[in-house]
Amino acid sequence: MPDEIKENHDDDESRPGFETKPFLAHLEDLRWTIIRCVCALAVGVTICAFTARYILKALYQPYIAAGQDPHDLLNWGVVDPFSIHMEISVFGGITLALPLMLYFVGQFLLPALTPREKRFIAPIFAAGTGLFIIGISFCYGFVLKAAILFFLDYSHYLGFNATWTAKALIDFEVQMLIGFGLAFEFPLVIIVLNLFGLVSSQQLASKRRHAALIIFIAACCIIPSTDPFSLSLLTVPLYVLYEACIGIARIVESRKKKKDSEG
Repeated sequence: MPDEIKENHDDDESRPGFETKPFLAHLEDLRWTIIRCVCALAVGVTICAFTARYILKALYQPYIAAGQDPHDLLNWGVVDPFSIHMEISVFGGITLALPLMLYFVGQFLLPALTPREKRFIAPIFAAGTGLFIIGISFCYGFVLKAAILFFLDYSHYLGFNATWTAKALIDFEVQMLIGFGLAFEFPLVIIVLNLFGLVSSQQLASKRRHAALIIFIAACCIIPSTDPFSLSLLTVPLYVLYEACIGIARIVESRKKKKDSEG
């Protein structure tokens, strides 16, 4: 058994581009990665804390586009203004710091990857940042106004006067924005699994029903509301992205087969 372990260890050392480090050295690298990520997040949160009023105005735009006046929003809690300030600061800080945080994580992972895997790390993290921003932008540009109008009309349909608090509105919008940003990372996970040969386009195509169910369950967990309208705003785009992933996986596989046949 010791000879077998030593043989495996020697095989790892012989892999091109593979670095071996003591366990404590890996822990030290992990510690510094966490410290850098926390520092990046702290800087992002600080910047957003000083620009919170501008972020708040931006968050009010979908409400204004729905024909409402932000001055009509109520403030019932004594500490609600502070809670709103902290919430939008953290939300904005995460959005600002995400590219740097992914870069630091990539630096930590690089030594453990093969040369082929290292070629994927930069595009993967760039795509992760891009998809997160696209998800937030899609929610901000199209979903929030439609969702607010729906709930306003639904309240009027039931005979209620839709009098909301500022905190309730900001909570709803921030949860929706973060939820859509995270949900749009779903296609990237599928593409990464395909690139590393863990799933094939044929498997993805054969599991469409399972994927639809998983997407629906994920939407129920992400969206801060359980009404069918809000859920459809996330499930439909995610399923379209899933179908796009199948197409991308087929293209990647065909190119790989062509390259292998030529080699």
